[in-house]
Amino acid sequence: MKRILQIFFLFMCLIVVISLLIVQRQPLTTATSTNSPTPYAEELGQKLQTTDFTKKVLQAIREVGYAPDSTVGYLIDSPEHQVITIQLHNGEEIDVSTESEIQSIIDELARKNNIPLFMVNVQLIEAK
Repeated sequence: MKRILQIFFLFMCLIVVISLLIVQRQPLTTATSTNSPTPYAEELGQKLQTTDFTKKVLQAIREVGYAPDSTVGYLIDSPEHQVITIQLHNGEEIDVSTESEIQSIIDELARKNNIPLFMVNVQLIEAK
């Protein structure tokens, strides 16, 4: 009888070990982003539209002598992570002073329109 109990106990331990190995080998399921905008991004997007922020940005950048593309890109995750992308047609290279000047322009416009500040990404469009 004792021998049968030992075999039964070993058999149960083997089943537990195999079960644990199977569970560990299965990939974990994680929540994936559905790429739907967050309520914050939707709210800020509405504010950008109602204040004509993009139009004001383009006008202000043109006034200081730059030639921005007619579109502006926004990446909005949270109030702490907002990026605005400006593409310029003129110039051979974007230097620190260009980025700094455009950052200042956008910061000033954002403050005037009561919009959280953006990190500015300036890109140069190559001539074709």
